[in-house]
Amino acid sequence: MDPLTALSMASTAFKGVQTLIAKGREIEDVAQHLGRWYGYASDIKEAEKESKKPPLFKKLLDKQSVEQEALNAIIIKKKLEEQEKQIRDLIVIRYGIDTFREMIQMRKTIKASREKVVYAQRRRQRHILDAIVIFIGLGLCGGIVYGFYNLLITFSK
Repeated sequence: MDPLTALSMASTAFKGVQTLIAKGREIEDVAQHLGRWYGYASDIKEAEKESKKPPLFKKLLDKQSVEQEALNAIIIKKKLEEQEKQIRDLIVIRYGIDTFREMIQMRKTIKASREKVVYAQRRRQRHILDAIVIFIGLGLCGGIVYGFYNLLITFSK
C-alpha cells in the first residue's frame, strides 16, 4: 500500500478513536478503531523499510524525485508520531496508564507474529517479481545477441 494512502486511512481511524474516546465510550468500542490505526501505522513503517531497498522495477520506473520522496517520508513519519502521542495521551487520560502498558505489550506480540507472516510473504513476493523481471531482461538481451549473431552469419556468407 502506498504510504500516503495508508496515512490517509490511519488519519481516518485516528479521528474515529478521538471521537469515541471524547464520547466516553468503553475500550472495547475504541479497540476496533485503534486496531485499524495501528495496522495502518505498521504498514507505513514497513513501507518505509521497503523504500530503503526498493524492488528492481520500482528503481527503473519510479518517477518520483529523491527530494519529493524524502519530504513525503518525513511528513508521514512526523504525522504518525503526532497521532501516536495523542492516542497515548487519550488512552492514559481515559483508561489509565496500566491499560496503555498492557496494550503496548499486546501490540509487541501481535507485531512480531505479523512480521513473521504478512511482511515476510510480501518480501517473498517482491523477490519473485524481481527475479521475473531479471529473467525477462536476460531473455530479451539473449534474443538481441542471438539476432545479431544470425545477422552477422547471414551477411558474412
